[in-house]
Amino acid sequence: MIRSEVSFSARVEPGVEPVRSPVSDQPCAYWRLRIVERLTAGSQLVHEMASGQAFRLVWGARDRAPVRIRVEPDAARIQAPPVLHRPGSPGALAIARAFGFPGVLSVEEILVHSGDEIEAEGTLFDPRHEAGPFRTVEREPELCDATLTVASETIGQALLPWAVGTAAVVLGGIGLATWAVWHAHAHPDRDTHAVRAGHPPAYLERPSIPCPRLR
Repeated sequence: MIRSEVSFSARVEPGVEPVRSPVSDQPCAYWRLRIVERLTAGSQLVHEMASGQAFRLVWGARDRAPVRIRVEPDAARIQAPPVLHRPGSPGALAIARAFGFPGVLSVEEILVHSGDEIEAEGTLFDPRHEAGPFRTVEREPELCDATLTVASETIGQALLPWAVGTAAVVLGGIGLATWAVWHAHAHPDRDTHAVRAGHPPAYLERPSIPCPRLR
């Protein structure tokens, strides 16, 4: 059996058995929940649970057949953007009903969907290269001690629209102020009502600051 330390990009393919998120009932390849149950004003319980169904990473160049690599989630570190379901939200209430939690819950949900692009690294076991002419059971490659990271927006990408909007407001304000000063110097004898004549300056909305996705 060949063992190799590998690092590669791949696409997620779900396992044989269907997996659905207990929060949203969405089909997925993997889910993980961190449930915070508030008991009193000063005490809480934290529950963590995850799906155990194996899934596959599909890797391959364009000029060759793809290779499917098995991943056991119990032996992997899986990182993906979390979604927070606040107390009283449909997701939090669904978990309370499904698992019988009596307290007030907030739920952090991580999902890996079929087709997600993933950066993977770990130890690849490839039994296809085992010696022996009488081998009858075909086993697929498996990635062990794996670290999987789902591709997502960086914080810089998320803040870019807000930064552009802020810059537009600042530059627009500077432009209006410059025009007003020039107009006052060019027409010193006119009263302030003359400045207001004509088309009013465009209304500039304050930029909205992006917030984490809440449900």
